[in-house]
Amino acid sequence: MEVAAGSGGSSAKPASRSDQLMQQLPGYAGMIRLNGQTLPHAYVSLNRPTGKYVHRALLKIASVLLDRGGVRTVGHPGAPGMTLPLLDADRGFAQIPIWPKGYSAVAVNVLGHPSIREAVTVPAEPFMMLDLDPAWHSFEDYLAAMKTKYRTRARRVQTLSAHCSLSECTDWPDADWLDWAGELLGKTLADKAVALPDDLRGLLATFKRVYGADFHVLGYQSKGQWVGFITALHEGDSLFAMHMGFEPELAREAHFYQRSMMDVVDLGIRLRATGVNMGRTATEIKSSLGAKPLANSYVFIANCFWMRWLVSAYLRWFHRLPAYEVRSPFREA
Repeated sequence: MEVAAGSGGSSAKPASRSDQLMQQLPGYAGMIRLNGQTLPHAYVSLNRPTGKYVHRALLKIASVLLDRGGVRTVGHPGAPGMTLPLLDADRGFAQIPIWPKGYSAVAVNVLGHPSIREAVTVPAEPFMMLDLDPAWHSFEDYLAAMKTKYRTRARRVQTLSAHCSLSECTDWPDADWLDWAGELLGKTLADKAVALPDDLRGLLATFKRVYGADFHVLGYQSKGQWVGFITALHEGDSLFAMHMGFEPELAREAHFYQRSMMDVVDLGIRLRATGVNMGRTATEIKSSLGAKPLANSYVFIANCFWMRWLVSAYLRWFHRLPAYEVRSPFREA
């Protein structure tokens, strides 16, 4: 029995742009066969292990296990949600026909919360997905579809952030935006535990090199200084919000998170995308903008009992997802 877990790569499409991206990012570990699909996979290590969001001792243990314990991930941590393979619920680790030497587990991001033989499923925060109504031809159309309360909140965000001027930097030379964007991304991630590469400027440069004009960069200035940015990837009919960096005080004073997400929605409408994947985290903020949660998990396929026990213990005693309430900002049709 197969678990439908989203779109994945296959040997019939070896040169997709997403595969090219992951092959060029630091930590790429080669292509791996998984349930008949040929997919990129990568090493995983946690950076910034002084993050306040995860207990430091647990982070240290997790980093050692990931780096030296042979845990790899299908896809790449630097491109979350871009590889969502199909898994076979009954085959377990046999669906990786050539198990790489030294690997203890392979983590696979899938949609839903499937039960897979010889694997442990760890629920993740949901992807927040906004469906764009074809009748919306402008951001004002989007706001007009909202209930008064949510439209008023959106207008307030626009007012509070009005001093931040928006520049569309998508077509700019790398030298004109990469340095300050990489620095701002570093500031935003400074107190968080992440699995991104250390070279954040290089991460952004790789996305731009592979996707070109489909990798959109929105920059924000205040008093002549660059104070924030957000990137969005146009792939097929969808727009993916990808990277965000900003001066910390903007989060409080200008509601920058909401402002930047609203600008991505505006971009999606202008590109005539069918939807915007706003990514994980800040679930209620994104819900207030009309996004709906899409359940997803990490399935740890392991060929040894001790790794399955370890992940199960983490799931039972330590793993906690933030509680959230789904909002309904749009008026009834």
